[in-house]
Amino acid sequence: MKNMNTLFRLDNKAAIVTGAARGLGAAITKTLARQGARVAAVDIRFDEVEKIAVEAGNGAKAYTVDVSDGKQIRALVESVARDFGRIDILVNNAGICPRLPFLESTETDWEKIVSVNAKSQYFMMQAVCTVMKKQGGGRIINIASTGGRIGSFANASIYSGTKGAIVMFSKSVAREVAADGILVNCVAPGVMDTDLMRNLPPDRVKAICDQIPLKRLGRPEEIAAFVAFLASDECSYCTGATFDINGGWVML
Repeated sequence: MKNMNTLFRLDNKAAIVTGAARGLGAAITKTLARQGARVAAVDIRFDEVEKIAVEAGNGAKAYTVDVSDGKQIRALVESVARDFGRIDILVNNAGICPRLPFLESTETDWEKIVSVNAKSQYFMMQAVCTVMKKQGGGRIINIASTGGRIGSFANASIYSGTKGAIVMFSKSVAREVAADGILVNCVAPGVMDTDLMRNLPPDRVKAICDQIPLKRLGRPEEIAAFVAFLASDECSYCTGATFDINGGWVML
């Protein structure tokens, strides 16, 4: 049995975190680095993600990538495999959530949101699994949303659809790659204390919190800690699962 001080360690592991410049991605990047992983912090905003990589330490490196572009995804994975020597962990976190009433949304809106949220996760998994299969295994953690579990609640039907797709991608891919030692799981956060919520009026935030049994927003660090567990060797008999972390707001 491991010493409790060595549980959930990620020493000598190499990780990719997308959408790493802010919010959940920044917290996940720092947590994985603190647990010993070398992290490739990926975002389209290079100055911001470079700052996060420096703060994370432990050899974290920033990469600027548009994850909606398949060519850039493949080039990123090749670069990380070359720079770090391996890829053990992928955290698919990049996403956007514009507020769009259903009847006002356009094909352009659809294509942009689907490309950033769903297409990116699918093809990031594909590119990384090719590397992980050669290594004998790895961990993939896809970030979905409560909206992908129960449907849109704030003029975000396309967003919620992409997050629901992520849940199904995770289950389906998990079945296909299990024999290669690759575990694929999904995390569905509830309402988190990020920039999106901080921009809302205080009375709106209070109204949301009143609906949550724990009566507060989630902290990015709480999601990051769970991701670290899913990425660790201790999580060895769990794949194709979706974990709802939402303060009890939704219980499925």
